[in-house]
Amino acid sequence: GLGTMALVSYTALLVGWLVVFALLLFVLLFGEAEMFEGTFVERLHWILTDGVPYGLSWVLRKVIGDARAGKIEALAQEVLCERPNPAMQLVYVALVMGGYWVYCVHVEPLILAGAVSASHAIVVPVAMFFSIASWLAVCFSDPGVVDAYTLDAQLAAYPHDHVLYKPKTCPTLGVTCPARSKYCRVTQRRVAKFDHYCGWMGNAIGENNLRYFVTFLAVHVVLTMYGSWLCASAISGEIGRRGLWSAEFEPTRRRRGGGKSSPDGVSRLASDRGLLARFVAYHFSPAATLSLFLAILAVMLGAFLLYHLWLIHKGVTTNESFKWSDYERFLRRTAEARVEAVVNNPFTELVEKKNGGTETFEADDDQDVGCVGPSASKKDLDGGGGGDQRASSSPGKASTRSLLARAFGLGKPKKLKVDLPPNIYRRASFVLNLKDVFVPPSHAHMRRLELGVRDKKRQ
Repeated sequence: GLGTMALVSYTALLVGWLVVFALLLFVLLFGEAEMFEGTFVERLHWILTDGVPYGLSWVLRKVIGDARAGKIEALAQEVLCERPNPAMQLVYVALVMGGYWVYCVHVEPLILAGAVSASHAIVVPVAMFFSIASWLAVCFSDPGVVDAYTLDAQLAAYPHDHVLYKPKTCPTLGVTCPARSKYCRVTQRRVAKFDHYCGWMGNAIGENNLRYFVTFLAVHVVLTMYGSWLCASAISGEIGRRGLWSAEFEPTRRRRGGGKSSPDGVSRLASDRGLLARFVAYHFSPAATLSLFLAILAVMLGAFLLYHLWLIHKGVTTNESFKWSDYERFLRRTAEARVEAVVNNPFTELVEKKNGGTETFEADDDQDVGCVGPSASKKDLDGGGGGDQRASSSPGKASTRSLLARAFGLGKPKKLKVDLPPNIYRRASFVLNLKDVFVPPSHAHMRRLELGVRDKKRQ
């Protein structure tokens, strides 16, 4: 009837929204990846992260004028980007508690009725406790603030590589910046082995709490996978408990007119996928929607976890991965310019050797790094510092490639290969790199320094 059609339409819209949500989340998380450089994915990432704010700024300035718009933008920048904001944390709490409410109202009764083992009714609250505990551990942990007490240990644990990190004085602390550290403008603290600032946690991720962050991701991947499976199993078990898998349903008019049906002229849930989808959408819509939503989250969080495990394997942080990409583009741009100059003037290379070179790489420490990549630095917003920006693909060349090729970066011209210096912070194996995450090297240096102070006091 009309009620069934309305419910099925609502479920279809909800599923569509979940798919769009998953795609947007994918673009936000991976749109800055080098594999998507010059593709629709990167352009959509720019639209979401830069284009929309710039567009709103333009409209605001046209409506109320530059002066008032500038004040509103400065206030929004300060509240949303330059100091901790609980908005995303509240979204996390709403998602978790909303999902748990759907479970308690629509899934747990099926479990208690015997659709699946009753032990799951005990496992779910315990799993929820560990998931929220892992989130709180990241929210309220010390990311590894560099201060007078930890400075010497940080300097000893992470020597400067003179590639990404060169000795320089921190303008805030007035001391030499430890390598791999960065001043977080949101929390207004210098963080050791800075990874990124996470709005979902309202905290910077650094040497001391990267282990908690990785644990948080792993726990939530397991929880979402388990929750999605449990909801689907509860629905399937309830259909079986009621003996409906083999129940016979009279075919609809559409199926009578030539649609696919069973040899005996009736439809069964076990063999008719369309009938099963409509039946589940009508009788178990909340549980099915929760299962789908958790499955999408499991895929996205799993991809994010694998990305961080890959960074750990490489011995870099999120912040350093973008620095290395900038450095590689710098080397490639320099090499291409040198080749072009040598072709035009064969004596260019001799002059460069005599002068010792003129251009050096300076990592941009003004960029704030979040879980979806670096935001624009002040000099980028001012129109300068274009050296590290990605070169846009030629419109003429892009137009000759197919839509699919442009969307996923297929058939792009080959880049000039450059040799990168070794990463001195990468250990010999993934296990050793993972050990450094869960047992930070500076802690051992801190203990040695404390023992040395005690020995001096005894003497």
